Amino acid sequence: MRTRLSYQRQDERVAFALADALGRAGADVVLDVWPTAADGAPDPETVVVLLWSAAWDPTPMGPAPLGAHVPVRLDDTPLPPALAGLRHLRLAQGWGRVSDEAAAMIVRLGFPALVPALPVRGTPTENTLAISDFGPLGLFASCPRCGGSSERLRPYVTVDHHYGRALRLVICGACNWQDGCEL
Repeated sequence: MRTRLSYQRQDERVAFALADALGRAGADVVLDVWPTAADGAPDPETVVVLLWSAAWDPTPMGPAPLGAHVPVRLDDTPLPPALAGLRHLRLAQGWGRVSDEAAAMIVRLGFPALVPALPVRGTPTENTLAISDFGPLGLFASCPRCGGSSERLRPYVTVDHHYGRALRLVICGACNWQDGCEL
């Protein structure tokens, strides 16, 4: 499973973490720093993964961003119109952290016929565009309570002073549903 990972130099730390996780998920990864990205159209056997963040200047769209098969969002920067309709993964747990489940989902999005379906919380449908990775809390297609998009889910870290423990939470901005685990 050949994979080309295109990214901006500012996102290099996350790109290396993602490349390692993709390798563990079975992908053969080539790193591709934009704008020094490979010229021409990618090999049809290669999936292009685009690491998208505020580091991209959305105006000069070249062949690498527009040829992306699987966008991976690092922050809340919206995808450009040419990519907005693609299923993508949102790394909601923070910069530099890529779970093996998220890497497996990226491989699944790029090679759907070769990789079995993965467990995703919420109700994934054909219209689900964003799947959000919350690390140890899992992958979410939607809010398990109200069915709102995973875009409405936010990570949160807090301290339970009563029991003296740190908690990682995921909270829905639409219905206030939440789930958590200890850090």
